[in-house]
Amino acid sequence: MKNLLIVGGAVRNVGKTALTERILKKFGKRYCIISLKIKTIYPNDAFFHGRDRNPLSKNEKYRISEKSFLNSEGDSERMLKAGAEKSFMIKSKADFLKDAFNEFVAKTDKNCLIICESNSLRSVIEPSLYLFIKPENSEEMKPSAEKLIGYADKIILTDGKKHDIDIESLYIENNVWCIKD
Repeated sequence: MKNLLIVGGAVRNVGKTALTERILKKFGKRYCIISLKIKTIYPNDAFFHGRDRNPLSKNEKYRISEKSFLNSEGDSERMLKAGAEKSFMIKSKADFLKDAFNEFVAKTDKNCLIICESNSLRSVIEPSLYLFIKPENSEEMKPSAEKLIGYADKIILTDGKKHDIDIESLYIENNVWCIKD
């Protein structure tokens, strides 16, 4: 999927949203960009997601919700302020992630770029670019990240405050996310 950039991370709170904001600030005024955050629910991994205020019901496979300045808080609001045209959240059981993403894509403007915070999406979709953030002084990694780090187009190290990526190395050509070597 050429209009898709995925930002994943080794652990929670590694700076995915901060990096996504920087990317949106660079490109959001010139391009239509939709932000997407995905929470994939695997059996027995609730501790990786923190406190979930609105969990999926037993019978729900996934939920797609559009966020706005009026109903958003936290990361979605940050994405909108940084320049996202629209902001969405997908919460999905692992087995239904591809279905959820396909439904999301069917409802979005095909001329817009998508920037997504997720590791799991990379296991079912090939984006034009997959950036993976890892703490520079830790080998800790969630199981879902361990399986996907090898697919990263660029591994970005962070000290908790800064990422070792030059945002100027990212560019968009013909509605495709690209990175200079």
